[in-house]
Amino acid sequence: MFSLMLNGSMHGLFKSQRGLRQGDPISPLLFVICMEYLSRILNRVSAMPQFQFHPRCKGIGLTHLCFADDLIICSRGDYHSIYLLLQAFKLFSYSSGLKANQQKSSIYCHGMQEADIQRVVDVSGFSRSILPFRYLGVPICSKKISVAQCAHLVDKMITKIKVWSSRNLSYTTRMQLVNSVLLSLHMYWAQIYVLLKSVLQDIVKICRAFLWSGHAFSHKPSKIAWDKVCNDKQNGGLGFRDVQIWNTAFMGKYVWALVKKQDNVWIRWINSVYLKDGDWWEYQAGSFAKFENMPQYSVKQVYEKLVGNKPRVHWDKMVWNRLNVPKHRFICWLAVRSRLQTTDNLAKIGISQSAKCLICGLDDETHQHLFFQCQYSRQIIIAVHQWVGFSINGNLVQLLRKAGQSRASRFRKQVYFAAIGAAVYLIWKCRNTSFWDSTLPTVSHSVKTLKQMVKSRIQVVFPKHVSKRDSDWFTTL
Repeated sequence: MFSLMLNGSMHGLFKSQRGLRQGDPISPLLFVICMEYLSRILNRVSAMPQFQFHPRCKGIGLTHLCFADDLIICSRGDYHSIYLLLQAFKLFSYSSGLKANQQKSSIYCHGMQEADIQRVVDVSGFSRSILPFRYLGVPICSKKISVAQCAHLVDKMITKIKVWSSRNLSYTTRMQLVNSVLLSLHMYWAQIYVLLKSVLQDIVKICRAFLWSGHAFSHKPSKIAWDKVCNDKQNGGLGFRDVQIWNTAFMGKYVWALVKKQDNVWIRWINSVYLKDGDWWEYQAGSFAKFENMPQYSVKQVYEKLVGNKPRVHWDKMVWNRLNVPKHRFICWLAVRSRLQTTDNLAKIGISQSAKCLICGLDDETHQHLFFQCQYSRQIIIAVHQWVGFSINGNLVQLLRKAGQSRASRFRKQVYFAAIGAAVYLIWKCRNTSFWDSTLPTVSHSVKTLKQMVKSRIQVVFPKHVSKRDSDWFTTL
């Protein structure tokens, strides 16, 4: 008997006639039991003298691979072997009531006479196909993967970006999509194949174009070189993975498994067909191979080893502070690296004829002038100083360093960082508004907006462990 749960309540009873309904907790167990029975039938068939193994599978006695409801069967292409396999299917069908779906089943042949192939197709009822075929989203092929076979990965990335590009996404949102979606697609393929260099270059081009322009293809110059973007946040980057190094680190996992001779089908097959039980290490490992003595292979540790040590920055935790408004973080990151498209930077590359500040028009629009010396920006900075009680002077890097070294509590420092990030974002936004809309909000309006953004964000993600004194201080802001 089965019942349906609607809105948390059970309703009605109905009888089951045959099989199990989807979602029944016993369904996975029964499926495993059925597949175990099929495996035993196939193993018994492989022990018969008339059955011939596939030449590459004879060493370990491999007849089949089963994952979920997908089944791959390997044998020699002679009629007797295939006939025995079909008889095994018939026995399994009589016992369980399960049958192979002929529309979804295919035969892959190599080195056989055309007459023999046609005979097998006629007897089995399965269609004939050729490699590669797609399995779990990736192509299964008998040779080194080609650029054409990797086109599905690149096309999938482009398809996703076409959906996203219809929306006005901020830099921070694009950064999250690159890291959590696009690079995750690459990571799935990178742990299976040694991807070609041209494919990796296409992936980098797509990710870079989307990050800086919001589209899959763009000739727009990048604000920061991609190799620097791929640094960890503590090294001044965005924390993206270097796609080629990540691919290498993942492939090392298979080398590690071969060295340790782990007990699984793939390792036994490689040792049987290629290594012939020989030793993988035919050379004396150098100093880099220290990770050979690790009890367990770690892709992350090997990736970090391949990347090497890079200089740290002191401002990463301040820019990527949790209390900062997310869209403020990216602009603040660009400002710290002096990579915002100020007229001074644009004039250096020949895009702008004038380097004057778009707000005051008095001096060149360097990052130092825009955020600390322009009269309009200076008034906002002074208002922030009066609001949070923190002295603001120097340049942005010095300011973040000074805020981090203050004797204030951790919570107050985080509020300082959030206020600084909001000030940088708001000044940059007002600068763009003055250019595109020929209007400039008043200082009082900008300061009011800044306070609202900071307080609203902190109230949403207010830390759990904050002293009453700091909590009262924030309430009075």
